[in-house]
Amino acid sequence: MRRSKLLGTIAASILLVFSGSASAADIVLFNLDGPGVGLNDPTPAAPVGGNPGMTVGDQRINVYVAAAQQLGNLLESDAPIYVGASFTPLSCGPTGGVLGAAGATYIFRDLPELPEPATWYHSALADALAGVDLVLELGGFIDIDIISFFNANLGTPGCLENSGWYYGLDNNQGATEIDFLAVVTHEIIHGLGHSEFVSEASGARFSGFNDIYMINMLDTTTGQGWGDMTDAERLASQVNSGNLVWSGDSVTDYADQVLGPRPSLKVWNPKSSRGSFEAQGASYGPQLTFKAKTRRFVLVDDGVGTSTDGCEPIQNVDKVAGMYALIDRGGCAFTTKSANAQAAGAIGAIVINNQPTGLPPMGGSDNSITIPSVGITMELGAALKDAATQRRYSLASGRPVLDKNFLAGTQDGFVRLYAPNPVAPGSSKSHWDTTATPNLLMEPFISSDLASAIFLDLTPNQFEDIGWTLQ
Repeated sequence: MRRSKLLGTIAASILLVFSGSASAADIVLFNLDGPGVGLNDPTPAAPVGGNPGMTVGDQRINVYVAAAQQLGNLLESDAPIYVGASFTPLSCGPTGGVLGAAGATYIFRDLPELPEPATWYHSALADALAGVDLVLELGGFIDIDIISFFNANLGTPGCLENSGWYYGLDNNQGATEIDFLAVVTHEIIHGLGHSEFVSEASGARFSGFNDIYMINMLDTTTGQGWGDMTDAERLASQVNSGNLVWSGDSVTDYADQVLGPRPSLKVWNPKSSRGSFEAQGASYGPQLTFKAKTRRFVLVDDGVGTSTDGCEPIQNVDKVAGMYALIDRGGCAFTTKSANAQAAGAIGAIVINNQPTGLPPMGGSDNSITIPSVGITMELGAALKDAATQRRYSLASGRPVLDKNFLAGTQDGFVRLYAPNPVAPGSSKSHWDTTATPNLLMEPFISSDLASAIFLDLTPNQFEDIGWTLQ
């Protein structure tokens, strides 16, 4: 038997044990916060969204109870799962930042009870498969299987200043609030097995061995699984956006029960680019439908600096009105580009990526935007811009729609993993890709439409693929 300690063990007293039904996993919470802070914050709070806590600390604990009970009732384990939790300052800026972080503290390999030889397993999963707490079996006192941290500075000057935590248990947060239940559930899932241990800097496997997550990773460009790659091949694959996928059978077979039709740009002209191309739907404005008007694509001109970025009021209104506005990414928020296109009379905004791979994320919020907006690849955008500027009138035309012939967030029938170029430290590979529609709980960015209180989307299937037995 081999074990490895990923993070230092932290001594703490047991706060609560969350028990599910017979054979369900028991999740034990270690409160790692000091008096008066984090989970012990005595600030008075009014009950909200089914959370009866009367202080901020109590409400935070109640959220952890809810997340732990839901996950514990999903999984089978005769060994308790110990989870440490603490509030601490995390990387943050005025408009964006890290909400939480978590991972396994121990990993194990080469036990008779572990199905894959020479393969690392997360501590909680290894314990469940072995039927005992492995650290205690080795003579330890008590261990933490998962360590989790949450941003203590959220909503303060310099850290997501216009946001705050929502402690309700109903996923019913306000427009400026961050759903703590979704974040806690997301982070515990990472520690239970939605993470891999391959170096982002070198592509090397941890101590030279595969792990149970990475052997479910496949590059559709090369046809190779990550367990069969060299370090250099894994380095290249981790930024092969759109083509790094999850190959596990359970996720693959169930994907069509969760994911919807693919947001697409159907191009009619130029003929050399005719077809249905994947697009990234915007988080704001109306959702795409199966039908839309076919119109010309017109490149915007705002007359300032990079005149095609749509960051200032659009000047060529006579050409843009009644058409789809082609806009280059960069220089301002996506919502600004769409709002300027709408003001010019465009019936939709099409944002062209300024990165060679992937699709623009198209995030933001603006209730005043009533036209659909999508992001497309740099390659497709170049062809459309060329056709749009060849003559007085654009030779490019088409429409943004939902294409029922493809599942959003998939490639060649497999669900995509997040693989941006360049690498996003701590996020690449260990999340689903942002092209998934509807949004998934284990994407790298929080979404307001998650229903983690009642629906864990592909999480149970991912657990099955790595070896968990479900209730």
